[in-house]
Amino acid sequence: MVVDDELDICLMLKLVLEYNGFIVDYYNKPVLALDEFKSNFYDLIILDIQMQDINGFQLYREIRKKDIKSKICFLTASENLFDIAYKFSPVYTFIRKPIENNDLIRIINDLLNN
Repeated sequence: MVVDDELDICLMLKLVLEYNGFIVDYYNKPVLALDEFKSNFYDLIILDIQMQDINGFQLYREIRKKDIKSKICFLTASENLFDIAYKFSPVYTFIRKPIENNDLIRIINDLLNN
């Protein structure tokens, strides 16, 4: 599952992931993603941090109330936010946009195989 308020980012991630064999649901409205969330359905959820209405951390907390098994990966274009978030919580995976397709697939495969 991919949630990013920029539709072009959602579509790009969907294309790259599907090309590499993944099945992808995507949402560019975080409130809709939460409303339509399927518990224990997703292996991995990619959340943009900076979104309208609900940011990625808030969405993460709400998703965790419904599902504790899915792995979570955060996505951000902000270098400062990336550095702060990583220092605050090195337990989670943070991806800085833009990212090369091969690097994205490597990170996702690593997450899914751990």
